[in-house]
Amino acid sequence: MFNQKRLKFTFLSFFILLVFILFDIFQLQTSEFLSSSEIIDQQNLDKFYITAPRGEIFDVNGEKLAESKLEPYLFLNMRKITSQNSSEYRQIIQYNFPELTNLEINEIFESKEILKLVTNLYSVEYEIRNNILNNFDAFLIIDLPVRSYIKNELFAHTIGYIGLPNQEDYEEFKNSLGNNQVGKNGLERYYEDYLSGIPGELIFLGSDIIDSKQPIPGGDLFLSMDSSTQYVTKESLQQGIDLANKSFESINEIKRGASVVLDIETGNIVSMVSLPDFNPNKFVSGISDFEYKQLDRDQAFNNFAIQGLYPPGSVFKVVAYWLALSENIFPEGLSNRDSKVDCVGSLSFGFVDGSKQVYNDWKLEGHGKVDLTDAIKQSCNVYFWDIALNIWRNFGNTEGESILQEYSKELGFSKKTNIDLPFEKVGIIPDRDLFEEWKISRPGLVRDEGWLGGDLMNLIIGQGAITTTPLQVANAYRTLLTGENLSPTLNVNAEKIINNKINVSDEFISFLLNDLNTVTNEGGTAYVSFSILGNKANDIGGKTGTAQNAGDKNNTSWFVGVDSVSDPKYIIATVVDEGGSGSAVAAPVSRRIIQHLRKYELTPVKFGEITE
Repeated sequence: MFNQKRLKFTFLSFFILLVFILFDIFQLQTSEFLSSSEIIDQQNLDKFYITAPRGEIFDVNGEKLAESKLEPYLFLNMRKITSQNSSEYRQIIQYNFPELTNLEINEIFESKEILKLVTNLYSVEYEIRNNILNNFDAFLIIDLPVRSYIKNELFAHTIGYIGLPNQEDYEEFKNSLGNNQVGKNGLERYYEDYLSGIPGELIFLGSDIIDSKQPIPGGDLFLSMDSSTQYVTKESLQQGIDLANKSFESINEIKRGASVVLDIETGNIVSMVSLPDFNPNKFVSGISDFEYKQLDRDQAFNNFAIQGLYPPGSVFKVVAYWLALSENIFPEGLSNRDSKVDCVGSLSFGFVDGSKQVYNDWKLEGHGKVDLTDAIKQSCNVYFWDIALNIWRNFGNTEGESILQEYSKELGFSKKTNIDLPFEKVGIIPDRDLFEEWKISRPGLVRDEGWLGGDLMNLIIGQGAITTTPLQVANAYRTLLTGENLSPTLNVNAEKIINNKINVSDEFISFLLNDLNTVTNEGGTAYVSFSILGNKANDIGGKTGTAQNAGDKNNTSWFVGVDSVSDPKYIIATVVDEGGSGSAVAAPVSRRIIQHLRKYELTPVKFGEITE
C-alpha cells in the first residue's frame, strides 16, 4: 500500500515537472521567438548587390548609341523597421511619394529583403531627399545605372535590350545575378559578359553596413555601323514597304523586310535594318502586356536580316553562274560563256523520274538568244534550267549530282555566318539526303519519290525548299568578290573569322562585276529602278530576285546591289517579305541606299518595273 502511494506521488511529481518544461519550451518558441531571431540576424553577414553601369555603345563615328546614367534610388532598410516605427515610415512614404499605391506600399513593408526599393528620386527635389536621408536612418539612397537607347528604334535589332534575368541567364552569365539585369537580345546579349560590369556589394552585419565594394563598370563597345547610313536604310526600306502596299493586292498587310549594307573589304556591317521594329527604351521604363503582345504578333522582335528565312529567287543564280564558269558546265550543247541558247519562254524535256516536263520562264514570250551575261542581265530562267538539266543528266544519282549544293555551301548558304549577334538562323540547301530525312521526320513536306530532277531545276533559280537570310546572301556576294568567306562583324574590335576561302580569279571577279552592271542598265531587269541616276548608273551593279511563296502569299522581293563596279566598296542586300517583284520594290530601295553611300542627292523610292 505504501509503495503504491509513493509510486503515485513520484509519477505526479514527474508529470508536473514535465508540464513546466513543456511550458518553458512553448514560451521560448513563441514569446521569445522575435528577440531570438533579432539576435541571430545581428550575428549574420549578408550582401546586397549594387548594379554595375553597363558599357556604352558607339557607332563608327564615335556617336553614342547606348549609355547608362546613374540615378538616385531610395531604399528602406527593413532591418531597421520595427513595430514601433513602421507606421511612421509608412506615413513618410505616403506623404512624399503619393504616386505609390497602397498595394505597392504594403509590398514594401511586407518584404523580407535587407533593402527594399521604394522609388527613383531622379525627379524629387534635393531638399526632400536631404530631409529624408538626414532624419530617418532606415532610409538609404543608392545611385543605380539606368540604360538609355539614344536612337530609340533605329538600332533596336542590332543593339537589342536588357531585362530581368531568368534561371537560364543566371547559369550562363555570372554577373546577371548581382546586376539583376541581362542582355536579352542583340549586342547586349552577345557581349553580355563584356558590357555588364561587376556588381558592387554592401556588407551587412544585422542592420548595419560594415563594408562595401564599388561596382566596376562594363567595357565600352565600338561598332562599324554608321548612324546616318542606318537612318537612310530604314527610311528607304519603309518607303519600299509602303510602296508595296500601294502597288500590290495582298491578303496580308505588307510589314516585314530587311536591308543590310556590308563593307566588302573588311566584312563589317555598316547598316542593318529590320522592320517592323520597336523602342528598346520601353523595356527599361516598362512595357505593357498589350503593347508587348501587339509587337510580338507583328514579329517586331525578329531581326529578319539574320532570322528571316526566305527563298532567294534569282539572286541565287550567281551560284550557278560561278559553277558554270568554274566547272565549264553550261546548257547542253554549249561550251563557253559566250555561246547562246534560244530562249522561247519555256523549256521542254523528258524526265523519267516523274518530274514535270515543261517549265515556263517568267517572260512567256522568251528572251531570244542569250549567253551567260544575258542570262544574268535578263534573269533568264531557261538558261539556268538548262544548266540544271545538264547536271542531272550527267551526274544524277551519283555523288556529282550535288555539285550545285556544294558550291552554294562554299559561299555560306545553309550555314551560320557567325555574325556577332545571337539567335542567327541557318536556312536550307535541299538535296537528296535531306529529302530522305524529311520523308521520315517531316513526311508532309516531300513526296514519296524523294529528291527528283525537278527539285534541282527549282533550286538553281532559288525556288523550292531552299531558304536563306538576307545576311547570308550579302555575305555570299562578298565572298564571290573577294574569294574569302569572312564572318561579318558589328564590333570593330572583334576577331575576324575566315570560314573558308574559294578559288576565284581576278578575271572572274571582273566578269561578274561587269555582268551585274548590265542588270542596272538598259535592257537589265533593274534598269527602270536605276534610270533616275542617269549616267551614274553606269558604275553600279546588282541582281534582282522575285521568289514565289506558297499559298496565296505575294512573292518576296529581293535585290542585291554593288555600289560601284569600278571600285566596289559595299554590298547592299534588300528583301521585302511579300513585296512582289524584286525589280519593282527591292531594287529602288537599294538604289536609294546606294545614292546615300555614293553621296548622291537622295530621291524617293519609286516603283520600278515588274520584270521577273
